[in-house]
Amino acid sequence: MRDETTCSKVHELLESQKCDFVRKVPDCLVNMNLINYLGWHYCKVDVRNSFNSSWSVLGMFLIAVYVFWMMQITIKNYFCPTLMVIADLLRMNESTAGVTVLAVASGSPDFFTAIASRMQGSKYSFLACMSQAMFLHFFVAGLVILTKPFHMQPNTYLRDFGFLFLNTVYMDYIHKRPHGISWVAALPSAFIFVGYVVVTIVDQYLLIARIQKMEQRQLNVAEALQLEALKPQKELPLMRPEIQRPSMGQGSRNKRIFRQFWNTVAEFDQDRFQRGTLLLKVFLIVKQPIDMLLRLLIPKVDMNAPLYGWSKLLFNMQVVLVPTYIAYIILRGYSVAGFAAYMIALISMVPVAILIFFLTRTDTPPIFFRYTSGMGFLAAVFLIFCLTTEVNAMFFTMATILNVSQEFLLATAVCWALSSNDLVANLSLSHQGWPRMAMTATFSAPVFGSFVFLAMPLLVNSFVEAPGNIYPAEGRFGETACIFLEVGMGFSMLSVLTTNFKLRRACGFLLVTYYIFFLGVLILLEKGVIHAYGV
Repeated sequence: MRDETTCSKVHELLESQKCDFVRKVPDCLVNMNLINYLGWHYCKVDVRNSFNSSWSVLGMFLIAVYVFWMMQITIKNYFCPTLMVIADLLRMNESTAGVTVLAVASGSPDFFTAIASRMQGSKYSFLACMSQAMFLHFFVAGLVILTKPFHMQPNTYLRDFGFLFLNTVYMDYIHKRPHGISWVAALPSAFIFVGYVVVTIVDQYLLIARIQKMEQRQLNVAEALQLEALKPQKELPLMRPEIQRPSMGQGSRNKRIFRQFWNTVAEFDQDRFQRGTLLLKVFLIVKQPIDMLLRLLIPKVDMNAPLYGWSKLLFNMQVVLVPTYIAYIILRGYSVAGFAAYMIALISMVPVAILIFFLTRTDTPPIFFRYTSGMGFLAAVFLIFCLTTEVNAMFFTMATILNVSQEFLLATAVCWALSSNDLVANLSLSHQGWPRMAMTATFSAPVFGSFVFLAMPLLVNSFVEAPGNIYPAEGRFGETACIFLEVGMGFSMLSVLTTNFKLRRACGFLLVTYYIFFLGVLILLEKGVIHAYGV
């Protein structure tokens, strides 16, 4: 919680000092990922020429759009289908899946990152969590409703609303304590998300017990209609096809192994390309590198493809690649006995890949292939996290170049970048017919984000300082975002009550409009036209 030099100070330096500054200041480096965009801009581009600087920013924006597109394809084609399989395997309904699997899967890389940083808090943690809640609960939830209006069960909505509101109010309360936060005050904040998950699971079991009880007795017409309305809430209505393993092939185990690999990785819709317009052809050509890279990095069981999408050489490569790049994302910078952690993962998986290679055939998918959905899910989650952090790095760089304040940057560009995976995932789920799961995730994801980035660091730091207290601040933008969130949740509740929990497009329009109004207030705060709350 210490005061550090911010990256925006680069504008106060001479041109000859800016390159070293962005390469050494922690605030600049911590927001970069695979590529140091700040280093590129201030060290490789002649920023004294405004024309060059403008082209640098435009180039980063176009790259960010392409990376965002890649993330959208990953979520639509890999993350969401596997998420459905996992939720169905655990016999979850839409509500339970939204609170548990979807929220935790979207936020698990952040959780591992927080653990790797030893739960160190930041003076902007409160602002980041409140801004994320504003973006998800109003903008993303509004778009979900606009995409597919639906009816939500009153008890489910009130439960989700209650936990998000409790989390917001309690965090606001302990940050305003004049005597600081003790470990006793910080402890309940860490149990809000845990309680949320427990209540959701118990709620589903009570629903199942109620349905079973109704099915065992004679029902009148009204009760029969009620039972039919409750059954779809019991679990996800998905087909559960079984992989039928074909008979063992004859001949060489590696027959046409390279052709099988190339046909799987480089699959291209030639018929659509030949019949399409020039614009469609350009679209398919630009999209093809993304598809090829994702097929290489993410294992997938395709029930509609020949041999269920099995490619012997590709699978052996993925057995090595997936654990290696997951270890690189989580444990980059860590080493054991002088070896980088990801190199240890690489070396460990090579014998496994060799064993699989000698035990499998190109013409017959092995029995264990059906269980690779879990590995594909992990691969998709961490690849999405990597793409999200890359988008965040570019957004942070563009905002730094445009010289906006750190608080405004966190409340807008950084918040959008870090929540972009939630935006794409929830809209994709809504479009595919799962709006209730997507809506529930707009409540649970902010609670989980607060648990990771605010509650746990507060608890750890308060235990370290015990019996003393810690004194984190909300900040002027943080308190403003919190007040807008609390007031806006009241508006959202009123809109739902007036429609009897039928989430119509009018409700979605209200939520999106409220978030746009909030952005307008942030811009006026940044320009100094109005004062923030608490100032």
